[in-house]
Amino acid sequence: METRREFIKKASAAAALGLMVDWAMAMPGSDKLGDVLPQRQLIRTGEKVTSFCLGGYHLGLTENPKEAEQMIERSMELGIRFYDNARRYNGGRSEEYMGKFLTPKYREHVFLMTKAPARTAEGVRTQLDESLKALKTDYLDLWQIHALRDPEDVDNRIKEGVLDVFLEARESGKARHIGFTGHRNPATHLHFLEFLDKRGLELDTVQMPLNVCDPSFESFEINVLPVLLEKEYGVIAMKTMAGGSMMGGRIDTTPDDIRTKDIPDVVGESELSMANLHQYVYSLPVSSLCSGCRSVKDIEENVAVLQNLKSLSDSDKQTLVKLAKPYAGLVVENYKRVFTKS
Repeated sequence: METRREFIKKASAAAALGLMVDWAMAMPGSDKLGDVLPQRQLIRTGEKVTSFCLGGYHLGLTENPKEAEQMIERSMELGIRFYDNARRYNGGRSEEYMGKFLTPKYREHVFLMTKAPARTAEGVRTQLDESLKALKTDYLDLWQIHALRDPEDVDNRIKEGVLDVFLEARESGKARHIGFTGHRNPATHLHFLEFLDKRGLELDTVQMPLNVCDPSFESFEINVLPVLLEKEYGVIAMKTMAGGSMMGGRIDTTPDDIRTKDIPDVVGESELSMANLHQYVYSLPVSSLCSGCRSVKDIEENVAVLQNLKSLSDSDKQTLVKLAKPYAGLVVENYKRVFTKS
């Protein structure tokens, strides 16, 4: 089986020749429960996850547990085996739903991750115990430092012992793998990666925004993705639709905390389709695309894009980026921040 390092070498050689590197051709598989969506490598050892990951935040938006159960059951039927969460999503309800409807029946079949946002060693240690209890499991497949804000935040969390607790959790087996997430600015990710390099440390994964607008503004794809591939990190894409902002102010897609009358309906106004948004990210060398869904219909539509995925050439991708470029920036990518140099 081809290792990530071997693949990266081939990808680099192909890029130098101007050839398309096709990450879209991962084949579907199966397990004891039935068909499984196409998988890609996440961990350096070769461990794979489904190319689509169900986000935990939107799952917990419903106050009706039956709806959450239906979403989880349908996700499993459709072959999703990678599940995202975080300790503070919806006051813990997102983790509790998965602890009630996912892990009791399917723990051995899924790759389960959650995240801890606390900024002290005591805080993340407590959150790890809370997550394990809520999710009804004695270990996590992946535990991530949640939502790093800026280089100063990175330094402060390291100083307060957050990284040490994560390393301890991996060593003890409470978390099989560890990583970090952030969506404000690529400088934050690069700062943390540089610190880890200097200490001779490696985490396993990074979760960050990747979408058709990103290459045109404070880009994670341009600035961070190549570094992660060189270091053989698993890359989890998020905010493929800019957290819903690419659908403007539609009440069914855009979260309450970022919905404003000023956000343009990118999909409605341009030639971009919702499928294009996912196709673009799947064409990148990412391990999985994590997306939030608010209904069974949303899950089915997301999965359908992957099941019917078509390869995009470099020219195809550039066309999509060009269509999205007028919308790039803080109005649509409102989760980003511009850092000024001192």
